[in-house]
Amino acid sequence: MSRKLLLGVSAAALALPLRAQAQDAAPVPQSTPEANSANGAAVAPADPEEEGGLGQIIVTAQRVEESSQRAPIAIDVVSPEELVRQNVIRAEDLSRTSTALSATGSTGGPTTVFFVRGVGNATVNAYSDPAISFNYDGVYIGRPSSTSGVFYDLQRVEVLKGPQGTLYGRNATGGAINVIPNRPKLDDTSVDFSLGYGNYDWLTGQAAVNVPLGDKVAVRVAGSLSNHDGFQSDGTGKQREYAGRFQIYAEPTDQLSLRLAADASHHGGSSPSGFYLGKVDPTFGPTGFAGYSFTPTGFSPRQGLFDPASQALLASRFVSQAGRAGQVVDGFPFNDDDYWGVTGELNYETDAGTLTIQPAYREAKLAYQFNGVFRGAFSAEKDKQTSLEARWAGDIGTAIDYLIGGIYFDENIAATARYDQQILTPYQDFTTGTKSWAGFGKVTVHATDKLSLTAAGRYTADKKRFDGTSNVYILFCGNPAPPQDFCPNLPFIPVLETEQQFIDFYTSRGIPITPVPLFVLPPFAGGSQTAPFVLRSPIVINSGLNNDKFTYRLAAQYDITPRNMVYASFETGYHAGGFSFARGVETYKPETIDAYTVGSKNRFFGNTLQVNLEAFLWKYRNQQFSQFGYDLGNPPATVFLTRNIGDSTIKGVDLDVDLKPTRNTLLSASVQYLHAVYDSFTYFVPNQGLPPNSTCAYAPITQTVNGVPLALYQIDCSGKPAFNSPKWSLILNGEQTIPFDTFHVVLQAGTRYRSSSYSTADYLPFLQSKGNFVSDASITLGTNDDRMFVSVYVRNLENSRRQLGGTVNTANLVVSAVEQPRTYGVRIGGKF
Repeated sequence: MSRKLLLGVSAAALALPLRAQAQDAAPVPQSTPEANSANGAAVAPADPEEEGGLGQIIVTAQRVEESSQRAPIAIDVVSPEELVRQNVIRAEDLSRTSTALSATGSTGGPTTVFFVRGVGNATVNAYSDPAISFNYDGVYIGRPSSTSGVFYDLQRVEVLKGPQGTLYGRNATGGAINVIPNRPKLDDTSVDFSLGYGNYDWLTGQAAVNVPLGDKVAVRVAGSLSNHDGFQSDGTGKQREYAGRFQIYAEPTDQLSLRLAADASHHGGSSPSGFYLGKVDPTFGPTGFAGYSFTPTGFSPRQGLFDPASQALLASRFVSQAGRAGQVVDGFPFNDDDYWGVTGELNYETDAGTLTIQPAYREAKLAYQFNGVFRGAFSAEKDKQTSLEARWAGDIGTAIDYLIGGIYFDENIAATARYDQQILTPYQDFTTGTKSWAGFGKVTVHATDKLSLTAAGRYTADKKRFDGTSNVYILFCGNPAPPQDFCPNLPFIPVLETEQQFIDFYTSRGIPITPVPLFVLPPFAGGSQTAPFVLRSPIVINSGLNNDKFTYRLAAQYDITPRNMVYASFETGYHAGGFSFARGVETYKPETIDAYTVGSKNRFFGNTLQVNLEAFLWKYRNQQFSQFGYDLGNPPATVFLTRNIGDSTIKGVDLDVDLKPTRNTLLSASVQYLHAVYDSFTYFVPNQGLPPNSTCAYAPITQTVNGVPLALYQIDCSGKPAFNSPKWSLILNGEQTIPFDTFHVVLQAGTRYRSSSYSTADYLPFLQSKGNFVSDASITLGTNDDRMFVSVYVRNLENSRRQLGGTVNTANLVVSAVEQPRTYGVRIGGKF
């Protein structure tokens, strides 16, 4: 789909006046859905006689429509009002809406890293699949780089906590995120809009137009944009995004409905470059090596890597392998990513049941450059995915409900990439693909009026293929062993687009490119202990993987009263293996999870108090862990790789409370206690003389990798807390409406707390994400007919910017990133 068409759809929608999606607008009139739940979902009242109470939330998390209070599953539902209030523009913004979810945008381009209760992986390239299933409009999205451009004109977002091994498009060990757009309505002619402007020159807008075409057909067009300046001093962290969606819906008969949807989006701007948190240096005493010292730079998180002071610090650092100082960062980051997709949905209702068929096709064309530990890292990628899902839902009398279905998923990726680390650069060219087939089913037996028993199962077969080459070039100033060689005129690896340009750059300067290190060759073969050279070390993978697994779910639900229930479940999850461009760890195995859950969902006091409680115990096995680190080559290369690191036990309690003490007051609280610890966690790094910089236990070993004996360190982090798993997470929200004759004022405030957590495998204290509060507030003036509103807001009142881990670059500088700063602005909206 062309960018011109996308611009046209977005502009057409945004040019029209429109209905406020605003959560900041006051409560809607009594005859319409009203705010409810800890996440503020817009829903219809539970009982007509109790319109002032909390409403019910209809979800489709189990592939059928049901009240979230009646579903025996762990789920957070985020309303469109809450999405606007929390300014959810990209997938990483969702972490502000759920205590269980950690969603972070990396400094590596358009990708988003999802963790649910310590389960997830840092999938930031095309090699591996995410552990959290992201589904948009009922379609599984295979790439975490393709989750942007969908957060507008939504019914809701569902965050499912725990393995999804039965009903969803791909198996997921950690959970699922379902993004569900508003559908066209046959009996509604409406236009909705909201526009916002804030600091960092932040312009946001959403619009939707719904038009019936006769009695049986309706069309809905929606669009969005979000543009802001960079959050860092060097101008990085800029956002330029817009999106558009078109849907047509028809009901030819009372039994048959058809919907066709097309969407497209563009992701521009740039990723944050990161900032220098500190420097790490080895220290030595009378007996030799004495450890590592960390010295903070004192730099603000706003001070990007292109800031003159940052460049001066980098240039001052001596790199022993290159025999010189003087590094620079000059590969300025950018994003130029386009996405589009089409899907159809057919529903045919009969007396025996309902047939649903949903085919879909999606494409992504990515070109982006980023920094972090890199001088400049570039990736160009073309993703194509095709899927077809069919389901049949029915019942047998009043005692049995059932659902059966199947899905086919086919994904193909072609990519090139280069990652310039000043003294090491791989040039990668590869294709990879996944074909997945699955059949699934679910049956619920209503044993009595109060007791229901559910069994669900799924068989999945995954076939993966990876074909490609990564030519790794490593720069040396002579022999890296002491004594130190000096090469003051040896150029660091520059940012060059092609491998041939790289070869020409060094050979034209008389620096040989060789497959064997010069210092191991005899002089008659061109060997030298002091001459600089570039080592060429290719990594070739032409391989396939076949994985299959049966996963299942067993659950029981007992209704104490019509508004109080308890449930228990056991379910399994599976996540397929994959590939890495890393010698010695070219492939990794599937991971699995077993999850035990008990919970209770309740309404009290005339439907004004909701209390939901859940306790969970997960057993996570063969966990896949993705990180930037060393492979097991000779010599080793720093690469991004995924490996199986071990097992963990995850347990905790989730409490959600909503209280509506008066018609105009809504209070909510969500609290999660999480205890996630690795039962076993071991991995290996090359032994290059000095011990690893880690708080985990380690020991030197020798291991044969690909037929070559290597000196390694085995690192054992068993007993350490799981990644991205704060022990305490808390969300508090309050809303008070002050009514007047023709208008109302809504006061809203909330805060989110997360205790400290780790996201890197070295567990260094300076890379710990410290516990923090992040609060927001807004004041909204709206008309009583909900036709217009104006709102002023502030987010992150404390300007508390939680650290997002960090990585050490070739100059032993720690490069880190942080969350968004304080933002504020004004928003207007309306409906016609």
